[in-house]
Amino acid sequence: MREAENARVFLLLLAARDLGEYLYAWGGETAEEGGFDCSGFVSEKLRLAARAYPLLYDGQRRTARGLFRYYYTHRGCREIREAGELRPGCIVFYRQPTAEIHHVAIHAMTVVDVALGGKVSPVGPVAFEAGGAGSKATSPRSALLSSAGVRLTATDYHGRGVEWVAVDPFTLLRGGAG
Repeated sequence: MREAENARVFLLLLAARDLGEYLYAWGGETAEEGGFDCSGFVSEKLRLAARAYPLLYDGQRRTARGLFRYYYTHRGCREIREAGELRPGCIVFYRQPTAEIHHVAIHAMTVVDVALGGKVSPVGPVAFEAGGAGSKATSPRSALLSSAGVRLTATDYHGRGVEWVAVDPFTLLRGGAG
C-alpha cells in the first residue's frame, strides 16, 4: 500500500512541477516541442512516474481515448463516477453526453461546491491539465501564442453538460485493479 501512495504523490509532484511553465501545443509531448496537449501531458507524467513504478504505465504516448482504453479495457481499472471515490492522482476523462472522450487530466482534489456572491455553484474534480483555452487559432503558431498551457482547473470550467469519468491507475500497484 505504501508504494501506491508514494507513486500517487510522485505523479502529482511531476504534474505540479510543470504548472504554468509551458504553453499548449496540440500534439505536444515534451517541453522541447514548446508544450503539451492534454494527452501528451498526462502520458509524459505517467511515463516519468513509471520509471520508478513500472507497473503504473507502459510508457506509450496515447490520446485521451487511448489512455482510457489502456486503463479501463486493457488493465482492468474500474470506472469512477462519484467525486467521493476520487483520489489524488486518478486520471480524469471528459466528454459530452453520448460522445467520445475528448480530454484528460490528472486529478488533484475534489471541491464539492463553492459559494460566490451568495450563490452556491458546483465545482467537482480539480485537475492538472494542459489545455488551449478554447483557442480557435488556424495555425499551430497562433494556437501556441493564445493558449493557456498547463494549469490547475475544475470540471465546471469545461462547460455545462460535460461529463467526467475517472480511473485509478494506482490500484495496479496493489496487485489488483479492483
